[in-house]
Amino acid sequence: MESLERVFVALGSNLAPRYKRLGEGRDMLRRIARGGWLESPIYETPPVGPEGQGPYFNQVVSFWYSGTPEGLLYYLKGSELLLGRKPRGHWNSREIDLDLLYFGNKTMAGRPTIPHVEIPNRQFVLVPLNDIAPDWRDPMSGSSVKELLADLLSREDKIPFRTITGEEP
Repeated sequence: MESLERVFVALGSNLAPRYKRLGEGRDMLRRIARGGWLESPIYETPPVGPEGQGPYFNQVVSFWYSGTPEGLLYYLKGSELLLGRKPRGHWNSREIDLDLLYFGNKTMAGRPTIPHVEIPNRQFVLVPLNDIAPDWRDPMSGSSVKELLADLLSREDKIPFRTITGEEP
């Protein structure tokens, strides 16, 4: 019997309809959740990566999961394809992005890399993660999410966040 692990997944979209796409992503994740569902508000944030991209809608969800890290990664990547994600290259616009952030307290190198290596450097991940799990401890650093966020904000200016409540033109 597999054990239940608390997992955290970041969702993002910067191609319309962004709000609907995040909803479809959450629906895919609810299919494999074994309870304990948590979700942050949805935020609009500036894009990271190549110039010319529109702003993103970002959110973090968490739930209990009863599979392997590899199985969850395959499910996330397959869900992206089913939801219409098209390959455009690294850090380019996307219909939907589902990133595995944490898989319990596991640490892994390779595919998947857990925890996600960019968590400490991404406000658009740490702000919504802090909304649902401020005391969660990063298994690599031992720091809580709120400490990771405070450290990042001591190193860079806060980016603009706007809370989203529905689809926008």
